[in-house]
Amino acid sequence: MVGRLKGWTYQRLHGLSLTHRLVAVVVLLVLAAYVLTTSVSLMMLRGYLVDRADADLGAYIEPLAQRTYSQIVEEATGEQVGLEQQTFVPPNPYVVVFTPADPDAPAQTRVFQPRRLEVSMPALDRVDVDDSRLGEHFTVRGEDGVGSWRVLAAQLTDGQGRTGGTIAVALPLTSVESTVRQLAWLTAVIGLTTLVLVGVLGWFAVRRAFRPLTRIEDTAAAIAAGDLTRRIPPRGTNDEVGSLADSLNRMLAQIEHSFAVRQGSERRMRDFVADASHELRTPLATVKGYAELFRVGAVPPSEVPGAMRRIEDEATRMSRLVEDLLTLTRLDSEPPMSPTRVDLTVLASDTVQDARVRTPDRTVRLVALEDAERSAPCVVVGEDGALRQVLTNLVANALTHTPAGTPVEVAVGRVDGTVAVEVRDHGNGLDDDASQRAFERFYRADRSRSRASGGTGLGLAIVAAIVARHGGSVRHRPTPGGGATFRVELPAAAPDGADVPEPVDEVSTGS
Repeated sequence: MVGRLKGWTYQRLHGLSLTHRLVAVVVLLVLAAYVLTTSVSLMMLRGYLVDRADADLGAYIEPLAQRTYSQIVEEATGEQVGLEQQTFVPPNPYVVVFTPADPDAPAQTRVFQPRRLEVSMPALDRVDVDDSRLGEHFTVRGEDGVGSWRVLAAQLTDGQGRTGGTIAVALPLTSVESTVRQLAWLTAVIGLTTLVLVGVLGWFAVRRAFRPLTRIEDTAAAIAAGDLTRRIPPRGTNDEVGSLADSLNRMLAQIEHSFAVRQGSERRMRDFVADASHELRTPLATVKGYAELFRVGAVPPSEVPGAMRRIEDEATRMSRLVEDLLTLTRLDSEPPMSPTRVDLTVLASDTVQDARVRTPDRTVRLVALEDAERSAPCVVVGEDGALRQVLTNLVANALTHTPAGTPVEVAVGRVDGTVAVEVRDHGNGLDDDASQRAFERFYRADRSRSRASGGTGLGLAIVAAIVARHGGSVRHRPTPGGGATFRVELPAAAPDGADVPEPVDEVSTGS
């Protein structure tokens, strides 16, 4: 039965809202505390009043015993007992039970002020001289079971020291029980009023305290509906709800950022796949077209070498595109590096020499960096092959996208703890939009240029990925007098060698 009651109470409480549950718990706790303190207070009050009654009995027992004993003896024998008479004010009403020393003699009961009795007579027949209650305070009920009496019994002796029996004086506890009962009713009314006030005020207080949680709930619902920009209004407090709101706002900002990054990554992946498919479609269509013409004999023998050359060129272009895609994929996966100390002055010189061999009709020269420190070593920590590819791609990009006869310059120097490399051309340059998008994959600033001469569109993207992996930055700015300048900055190596710096997350492409 108790288990069912507990289960029912548990289900009922958990079926309520959190506000009602908290108010119910507060009311129950106040009720329990009030019942406990009231019970203890009533018990202490009753004990105090009973102790006062015991004190009255102790003070009145001797004069009452002498007075009662004298009256009983005078009524029985007509002679004076000779006990000392004392003047006192007896409690009214009270009952005296005289028990003679002779066990066969009946006990006599005297009632003083019987008209003021509000309860029945005490259930007390006799108290013999060998009774264990003699000299002790004890309580008896009324004869009809209603009311209580406080009793004190004592032994009687006459003036010659003879035992005359015992006398028990009983005082009704009507006033004690009435006082306790009235106080109990008063405390019950006060307690009920207090519980009602606690419930009402607690409900308003909890509702007010939960108002921020309601706003958090509304914000969470809006976010669940797709509005990731919603935030919880700041409270400006240091309480638990304020800390929760701040933590949730930080979490929501991270979620929004992660979701935006994910969407951007998915969009870039879709664009990347679409661009890669588009880039591969043209050479594949060319190779397929020439192969079908050759298969059906539509290519004259004199044009076969040209057709084979076109097939070879397109195959080479596809191979170069696939290699660039694999390079970007490898860089995206962030494989472990094998860093060494690399002198960028040597790499720049080698790149210039290679470019002169590949394009002897173009002017490519190594020049000094204007803002560089003189005689400072240009050594960085990184992978020689990857950094060489950075310079090769930048020089190739400059040669590809500038008119014949315009020079390309490569400058190297150390500036404020970094090693800077600039590749400058003197062509048409880039507008603001092209400058911002120059490092995107498959982006071409000159849409009118054929893919055959424009490359794969991945060269600058590879440059940005390699530089970021080495903890550096790359950006574009216009060349004075016209053209484009790409500046790469990498952390300079310490004299005794240094570890590879942590890669950065962003690549600066500002002009």
